[in-house]
This record gives sequence, C-alpha cells and structure tokens, in this order.
Amino acid sequence: MSTLSANGTRNAHRILRFGVFELDVRTGELRKHGIKLRLQGKPLQVLQALVERPGEVVTREALQHRLWSSNVFVDFDNGLNTAANRLRIALGDSAENPRYIETLARVGFRFIAPIEAVEPTASAAEPRPQPRRLSLTTIILSMVLVLATIGTFLTFRRGSDVGFQFRQVTFRRGQIWGARFAPDGRAILYTANWDEGPRRLFLTNPVSPESRPLGFDGSRLVSVSRTGELALMSFDGAAPITGGELSRVRMNGGAPSPVERNIMTADWSADGRLAIVRAIDGVNQLEFPVGSVIHKTSGWISSVRVSPRGDRIAFIEHPVRHDNRGTVKLVDTTRTVRSLSEEWADAGGIAWPPSQDEIWVTASRDNTPKSLWAITLSGKARPVAQNAGVLTLRDIAPNGTALVSRDTARLEMAGVREGDVSQRDLSWLDWSRVADVSIDGRLVLFDESGVAGGPQYSVYLRRLDDDSTTQLGDGLGMGLSPDGKYALTLSPRDRSRFRLLALGEGKPIDLPSTGLEYQWARYFPDGQRLLALANEPGKPLRLYVQSLDGKPFPITPPAVVRNVAISPDGTRVALMSADRQLLIYPTVAGGKAQLGSTSEPLAPLLWTEGDWLFVQHVGAYTQIPTRISRLNLATGELQPWRELRPRDAVGVNAITKVMLSQDARTMIFNYRRVLSELFVVERSSR
Repeated sequence: MSTLSANGTRNAHRILRFGVFELDVRTGELRKHGIKLRLQGKPLQVLQALVERPGEVVTREALQHRLWSSNVFVDFDNGLNTAANRLRIALGDSAENPRYIETLARVGFRFIAPIEAVEPTASAAEPRPQPRRLSLTTIILSMVLVLATIGTFLTFRRGSDVGFQFRQVTFRRGQIWGARFAPDGRAILYTANWDEGPRRLFLTNPVSPESRPLGFDGSRLVSVSRTGELALMSFDGAAPITGGELSRVRMNGGAPSPVERNIMTADWSADGRLAIVRAIDGVNQLEFPVGSVIHKTSGWISSVRVSPRGDRIAFIEHPVRHDNRGTVKLVDTTRTVRSLSEEWADAGGIAWPPSQDEIWVTASRDNTPKSLWAITLSGKARPVAQNAGVLTLRDIAPNGTALVSRDTARLEMAGVREGDVSQRDLSWLDWSRVADVSIDGRLVLFDESGVAGGPQYSVYLRRLDDDSTTQLGDGLGMGLSPDGKYALTLSPRDRSRFRLLALGEGKPIDLPSTGLEYQWARYFPDGQRLLALANEPGKPLRLYVQSLDGKPFPITPPAVVRNVAISPDGTRVALMSADRQLLIYPTVAGGKAQLGSTSEPLAPLLWTEGDWLFVQHVGAYTQIPTRISRLNLATGELQPWRELRPRDAVGVNAITKVMLSQDARTMIFNYRRVLSELFVVERSSR
C-alpha cells in the first residue's frame, strides 16, 4: 500500500482508496465501506480525471475535452457543474467545506484528499493462462474471427458516421406551446405567442422562414389526425389542476367543436379516435377511446402518443404535480401498463419513429438539459441527439424527420416589501420557487428544482434584510415553522416523510412515515399541525391534517386544489377546487364544505383577522398582470388590492405563485419565462 504523489498514477490495475471510498480504476466501480455506489457517466469521468492528478488543478477546459467530444453541442458549463454536484452528493462532500474536491472559481477543480494505491488481492487477480499449442483449425478460425471483427468495426464506423442536422424554422421571440407535422409530413403546424402577442396557430414549412397565422387565438395545438383534423385545447389559470376544454376542427377552416372538459392532453389514433388524459377526483386518468379508462395516477400524465399502427400508447407519468420528473410508460394491446424506463430527472415530449420498434423521448437523467433519447420496447435507452439548450420533441414525420423545440425556461422570483419603490429580483439559479414567507416577512424559503438544483433539488433561505442566501440542504421547501426555527422539506425521491432542517444550529429531524405519499404541506398557525395534499398508495389525492408526530386524517373528498389559506385560529381552510369554486372546509374529519360567495374564480392566498381573505383572480392562463383582491367572507365584499406584473414581461407566460407574509407587508411571487425556437432534425452523413 502506498500514498500517491502529486503526479498521481495511471496504473489501470490498482484500487485507489480515499477516506471510506475505493475506486477500481480498471472497472470504474466506486465503493463506500465495500458497498458499490451507483456513479456513472459524467460524474464518474470527473472523479477519474481528478484522482489521476491528486493535488493538481484540473481545468474546466481539460474536463470539457475529456467529457465531451469536439462535435457535441451542449452547455458545457452547466453540464460540468451538474456533474461535479452529483459527484459531491455521491461522496457526501460540500463545496463550502470540501473534504475531497476543491473548487477554484471559474478555473477548475482539485482533488485534495490523500489517496492510497492498493494492489488487488490475489483472489481478485486474473489467472495467468498456460501456454499451449494451437491447432491449424484453431488458427484458421481465429483468422476468420479477426477478419469478421474488422468488417464489423468498419460497418459500425460507417453506420455511426450518420449524424443529425438541426435546421431552424421559427425566428421570432416567444414560446412554442405545441407543434406537429401536417398530414403531408412536410408542412408544420404550431401554436406560439410571439412578442407578447396572443397564443395563435401558425403554418410554416422548413424551406421558408415565414409563418402564416391561421387564427384560433387562445388555443393550443395538441394533435393532428391523418385526415387533417386538429385537436385543440383552451384553458385558464386553473389548468394545472383542472385541465382545459378539448375541441376538434378541420385544418382547412371552420369553428372548433367542443369534445370534452377537464382534459390535460390528447392524441389522435390512425383510425380517428382520441386518446385523452382527464383530470377528475384527485387523479389523472388515461382513456382510450374516450370513456374507457386504462390507467390512473395521483400524479399527472403528459406526452400521450398513440403508435401509427394503433396497437400501443406511450406516455410519461410524473409522480409529483408541477414537477417534470417522470417515467416513460407503455400500454399494449392487452391494455397492460408497464414502465419502459427508470425515473428521468426531467422528461417531456414523446413520438414514434417510422420503425415503431422504439420510442423517442426528450429527457434528462441527471438534471442536465433535456436531449433526444430512443428507448426500445424492451426498455433499453440510447442517446440520439443533443444540442445546446433544452430540447422538447414535438413530432416525427413518416420519413423520420423529427420536429423539436429548443426552449430556454426559467422560473423567476420577485418580491415587494412595504416601502419599496420597485420590485426586487430574488431569483437565485434557474428555477427559484417560493415555498413560504416568515410571519414577519423577513425570511423567504425557496427551492431550486431545475438544472442547477441537482438531482435531489436544493432548499435555500433568503434573508431580505441583508439580502443573504443560505443553502439549507437537499429537497423541496414546504414551509417555515411559526417559531422561526425550522424549514419543513420533502425529498423528490422519497415522498413518504418530511424532514425538518434547522435554520440555525441543529441536526436534521426526520418526521415519522405515515403511509401517505405527499405532494406538499403547510404549517398551521399553532406550529404543531400540518395541512398536506397527499394520497394513500394507489388512491386519489385529498387534503389531510396531521400533527408533526401523529396520524393524519382527511378533511376533503378526493380532490386536487390550486391554492389554500388557513384561518388564523386554524379551524378552517379555504381552497379553490378543481371546478374553480371557492370552498371553506372545517379542519375536522367528515366536515362539510361551505361555498364561498363569489361570481368569478378566486384562488385564496392569505386568511387574516376579521375573515378577510386575500385572493388571486384566476383569469386566462397567460393573463398578465394578475390581480390581487381582499374578500370579506362574511359580507362577500371584494376590494381590489394590487396588480402584479414582472418588470420585464418578455417571454413570461404565467405568474405561477403568490405568497404573502401574515401582515401582508411582504409579497413574493413567481413567474415562468420561456423562449422557444422550432427546428427540424434530419439525418445527415458527416
């Protein structure tokens, strides 16, 4: 056993030991206390590069060349940062107080822990073969195998010489909402809102940079049938929980005919039937044909695609509402649903290639930007194409040409405090979601669940007085305890229990498992109970009340809710239901709902003394500005209070969340900004 010098070692037969870890350089296996860890791909390559040169700085440029070939187009900085973050998570390391990997800002990384090179034990060594004479037959067979191997290699080289060419077809600034090839496989139909204009249907062709508007303002294209019939959806601000209205119309004109309500997405089959996803009673359910239920989930379903032969349906199931983490699933002729993949960190966009022996999907395994993958019907995944930015697969033509959008998506966060002359930009990384505001309005709990947040996501605390931000740990932020000591969090990988993270000194506290699968939770004013949206395994979502260490009980029937507000005394909860009604529930089991007296959809934000409820007006999904009012529950009086609009509204498609401090003097809100470009992706020989 020996300690490595600064020059490292390149002995491929050695085991490298550092701390409680051992790395087999030859096999790439990393073990902790002898137990194999799951570390592959880019994070493993970063580790291998660093331990080859312990104590030396390995530059970002050197790692870029090692991790990606020169003909790959990718956001190298984000990709490298994500790989380094995943490696630190595997090693239990910290960028602030590193034990293994030191970061040199904008320069590179250095492995700082002592490394011991250990020779494999004799039992692990490969046996030395005894020399023997080879017969003439063996020699001839060996030569044949060598020639066959060379032929296979050359064939593979020729096959792999086929790449993909990305050709841009839209050039304006805004968001692509949906896109499909027309029945001829060449023309392209897409929905977009350009330059802060309305969402509208357009027709274009890859050979022309011009797009012709077709109308249908406010609708989104979801599918095109073989006979040229369009499936369109219209929706308002309650769409994430209620879905929208599905209509059908001929491509060459006419008025859309309503088909169904509360629909999340849909797709045409080759014989003109519709597969739909319906939001109902706390679940998303897949139906094909309409009315025939195949599958239900308490999460949500996206990207439904019927195979051209009509014998299979592919879709993505996401376990957590408003989160893109998900699994590709397949329905066959027996109506059996099975998973084709492990859970992707980010998944959205499915289509069937002409061969129909695999499914193409845009997804990411480790919170890097989504790229194009192919998954065989047996579940084997392979990368197909990538490009700088986040890709979303929209369609594949009969000749194999793919239609993708390249999207720049951010969830931004802003705040307004009493006395401020303007908004404060509080965005931290790329997906800054506000989770809670302290009672006095000085602390903001938020999380990062985008590319920069890492595979386990990250929870942060923002102090508005000194504008400082502290990372508390992994997970999703749920709420701040009323006493200001803890942050309630939930892991995206284990939704069966909550964790308390101390805002000051103190160790994390895991709350007991209750048998529920949680979506989110809020503290009651007493700090001893939680209000949670959750479900029993395999059952619909409901609102539950539970003590921090006690048994939960439901207070609503199966339901998905958009917003909640808890009364100051903790005896009632206001919510907006899936049918856009304002309901008041008592916080006891079996209580009856009271209908709020409103003439329009209102989403509750904050309940204050005197039975005043701060509410958000739920208008069009893309309505900006959004209006906030005060509603008196006793009299029904509605007082306008404030309008919210981002300072820069270009590309902003929705104000997704508004949170107020208990004294209503601090307001934090989120808005989603998406800018898209549409491309056709064609095979090309390099």
